[in-house]
Amino acid sequence: MTLLLSACANSAKEPSLYEALGQQAGIDKITHQLILNFARDERVKHRFKGVNMQKFKTGFVTYVCAIVEGPCQYKGDDMKTIHSGYGFTNTEFNAVVDNLILAMEQCAIPVSTQNRLLAKLAPSYDDVVYR
Repeated sequence: MTLLLSACANSAKEPSLYEALGQQAGIDKITHQLILNFARDERVKHRFKGVNMQKFKTGFVTYVCAIVEGPCQYKGDDMKTIHSGYGFTNTEFNAVVDNLILAMEQCAIPVSTQNRLLAKLAPSYDDVVYR
């Protein structure tokens, strides 16, 4: 019994998702890489033509920081409002996810952490994709 209790006491607590992503600096780095990936991806780069990418970056960083329970408060429009009228397709949504996964890989984010973030973002699918 003592061995079991000491094993529990010594087990490391999993870092918060905010910490696992590298906090604000890590989320900023991932987002920067994501934008670079969008610019090279024929499936979605046309969607960002004319978009204020600094505003996108600031909004996305703040949104991610907030949903992973970092110290940020997202005060922008909800995802449905932001994406309304654009008619984003399932293929484009998947391309954005592919680019986010690639950005996280490029930033050496472990797959388990990637999956934790993707699980937080997945519910926004219905607010983004046109049906």
